[in-house]
Amino acid sequence: MKRLFILAAIALAACDAAPPSQTSAQRAELRTIDSTTPRPALLDPPPTLNDEAPPPKPKALPWENPSPIVFSPEDEKVRAALPFTPAIAMDPIDGSKISIRAITPTFEYKGKIYYFANEGNKRIFSANPDGILKDGWTKL
Repeated sequence: MKRLFILAAIALAACDAAPPSQTSAQRAELRTIDSTTPRPALLDPPPTLNDEAPPPKPKALPWENPSPIVFSPEDEKVRAALPFTPAIAMDPIDGSKISIRAITPTFEYKGKIYYFANEGNKRIFSANPDGILKDGWTKL
């Protein structure tokens, strides 16, 4: 009971304490909704870019002349027989994209046909297909 009385006395003493006094200059700077003028604040304009962006890079280098791939009639037959389009595959050895043609090295394993960028990759795959399929690309 005494503790409750002491706490109540301290609380009353704190409430009776005068707030810190403010000078007249501080009171003049204090603005409220009622005391300010209803005009929008002046903001700085957003920054603008004065120079132009560099020209876009060319798709091919000037000394390179990209030539379109010309497919032979045998290539067209192979590509037409595929169950998917576009006729592009990924080499399981190095991850390169391959445009499937009649001369593209292939290897059938567990009912799936794998396509390779070259005969060397096909030989590597045929030596250990399970290990390559489990571990992922070997040449990156």
